[in-house]
Amino acid sequence: MSVTYTSPYHSPDDPGGLVRETLELGDAFPGAAEDILVSWSLRLEEMSPKEAAGSLLARLALAEGDLPAGACGQLVALLRQAAKDALSSRPRRRGGWRTRRH
Repeated sequence: MSVTYTSPYHSPDDPGGLVRETLELGDAFPGAAEDILVSWSLRLEEMSPKEAAGSLLARLALAEGDLPAGACGQLVALLRQAAKDALSSRPRRRGGWRTRRH
């Protein structure tokens, strides 16, 4: 099933312009930044969260520098963490406790 976003800010690194529109709210954005990050990551189809976060932050000129105030700053901090998160680029271990030999 394909989703069509009508936001003028829609892009592969920000499906539906969710992050951009949230940041434009500024102080009016009440939070929770974590909810926006989860919603954004679930919408990604073409890019990994690490790649999309890096691209989005660079495009919005938010990759470095001071964080915005309030919940928007929390969202940018989470995106920065996602952009550099080494966990997303590590190969996943197969198996688990059930495959261990005793």
